[in-house]
Amino acid sequence: MSKKTKLGTIAVLYTKKGIKSRISFGADARYNKGMDKHSPLFLVDVAPIVPLGAGGRASFSYLSDADIPSGSLLLVPFGRQHVRGVALSCVGISEAPRPMRLKRVSSVLVPSFLTPEQVALAGHISETCLTPLGKTLRHFLPPQVKERAKKAESETVERGKKRPLRLTAGEKRIAEKLVSKSKKPAFLRMSAQESLRILAGAARSLPKGSQTLVLVPEILAIPATSEFLRGVFGPDRVAILHSKLAPGAFFSAWERVRSGEADIVIGTRQALFAPFRRLGLAAVLEEAEAVGYKQWDMSPRYDGRRVAETLADMHGAHLVFSGEVPESAVELRVEERSIRMLPSLRPEPDTDVVLVDMRQERWKKNYSIFSEVLRYEIGNVRARGERVLLIASRGGLDTFSVCESCKHIPRCPDCDRALRSSREGHFFCPACAYRTTEFPRCEKCGSMSFRNVGSGTEKIEREAKRFFPGSRVVRVEEASRRKSGSVEEAVAAANEADIVIGTPAVLNAGQLPKVGLVAIMDAENLLSFPDFQADERFVRIVGRAKRSVGSEGRGTFILQSYHPERELFQSVANGTEHAFLAKSSEDRRALRYPPFYTLFRISFRDPDESAASESAERAYALLAPEAERFPDIRVSPPRKPISAKTRGRYERTILVSVARGEGFPEPLSRILRSLPKGWIFDPDPLSLL
Repeated sequence: MSKKTKLGTIAVLYTKKGIKSRISFGADARYNKGMDKHSPLFLVDVAPIVPLGAGGRASFSYLSDADIPSGSLLLVPFGRQHVRGVALSCVGISEAPRPMRLKRVSSVLVPSFLTPEQVALAGHISETCLTPLGKTLRHFLPPQVKERAKKAESETVERGKKRPLRLTAGEKRIAEKLVSKSKKPAFLRMSAQESLRILAGAARSLPKGSQTLVLVPEILAIPATSEFLRGVFGPDRVAILHSKLAPGAFFSAWERVRSGEADIVIGTRQALFAPFRRLGLAAVLEEAEAVGYKQWDMSPRYDGRRVAETLADMHGAHLVFSGEVPESAVELRVEERSIRMLPSLRPEPDTDVVLVDMRQERWKKNYSIFSEVLRYEIGNVRARGERVLLIASRGGLDTFSVCESCKHIPRCPDCDRALRSSREGHFFCPACAYRTTEFPRCEKCGSMSFRNVGSGTEKIEREAKRFFPGSRVVRVEEASRRKSGSVEEAVAAANEADIVIGTPAVLNAGQLPKVGLVAIMDAENLLSFPDFQADERFVRIVGRAKRSVGSEGRGTFILQSYHPERELFQSVANGTEHAFLAKSSEDRRALRYPPFYTLFRISFRDPDESAASESAERAYALLAPEAERFPDIRVSPPRKPISAKTRGRYERTILVSVARGEGFPEPLSRILRSLPKGWIFDPDPLSLL
């Protein structure tokens, strides 16, 4: 009893060593082929949830006196300790293998805790990201299962009234196409709110018992998404999964998905690992938000959009991508993923674009982040009773600080990054937990006088309150969401505010009502991230900002820059940014960048800088000759990243470029698996440096 997919048979898990382990499919298939149902012993293949090297074994064999369903959560002896593990298969045997002495399973914590599809998906991610299976399975296991289960018993699902969904004729046609017989992925070139209406119509057309997954790139997008879908389907049928949920609420939603009680699942990339019973439709909103869908800070470094493709294929579900991306970018996606492009139902917004030269503001002795034009336009908008949205490149007070006496820039001793100041008075590192005292001194000259450079959301908030004392100013950003429920509170406060301040993530929070002005406060800093997709990301932010201000008539969009002569900024001011991106896509092809090629970033970290360099050189000496056998593969020599030191470890990176559609070559992956512990494998990296 198995399901055929593009990846092969779902009942087969591909481990790191190339071994295939058969997975059972519930009570009707509890015994593998050829297994004796009356055997006194069972041989259980278990993936321990412990950190192992990339080249280590994926699973270990244990003995059991009882049949254990695959996907069960176990407690097994591992070395001198007992650890959790997941049962991959269970085979009946007549007697214990001799002379091999196998340990026994200590206990079964939760029978059939993971579904066969979850185990197979974990195996696929483990294989493609070259990450140990046990480490990958951590993402599929809600922590502290027993405590969460007890707390979840007292929780109830909020009640509410359903609202009728009335689709236009055009929306109905598109919804029907999404759930047609064609399993080819579809792309909707429209906003998240527009997509939700069509997705809701498509979900209602699915067979009874089918589940729908709606992925969002930011937690800020969940309140607006859940409010709409709860209104259409009722709160009883909707489950929400993200990292800011309280433990009990998270496990309660997890169990409602497993039981099938919740057939509409909303979440960030964590929702990909939910125990779906029968997934019928998977939707990825704002598909171009690579930062939100990419697991970039820990292994496995998977791309949630590609995992969604695998998940949909395993369940035979319809797959939908949506987003307000430029026409040229959509064409590249259609070519890259062989998807169906469906028409947009919304015209381009009618918005006035104002490009402000901040250098002239300095010549006028205006040293504020608020230009004279911006202050004037905010006054006009507030006089009309409309809302203002201000977008900054980062949170906090500033970009970095510098000593006024010796011009030294304080840096983190563990990460070598410029420190930022806080409103409490101390400096902190944006990459780790390092912080100074509340009265920091310059390590070079001992001075306590520092000048802050750049502007974050906190500094903009201070100046907004100074210039517009009668307005309600609210700052919405990642750092302000520290507890459960704060996301909903932040979005609700933004809907009531006069001036809303945030990073570009605030554009994911849903359509704010009565927005008459949107301003990007520091355009250059939005392009400071070293990424070949920075221009496309900037144009996408501009497009969504213009749609936010143009939602209820004509509005104003202000772009503040210290280099307004830059070609990208001029194209935005002239409305020709799509032509600019079409031209830049040809540069990507010449440089062997995605989507024409697939990139893999291989990094090594070590507390000793010379050891990191030597290890990277040895790995390159092994990879480069092997890569020469393949004409479409290139391996770059080791290089220092921009942040060469992170959390006390020095880093060296190697880039591998592979022709589009081809996975990482098996000869090269064998070399990587043989490397010592400390190597990080990152497919589809966010940054090359």
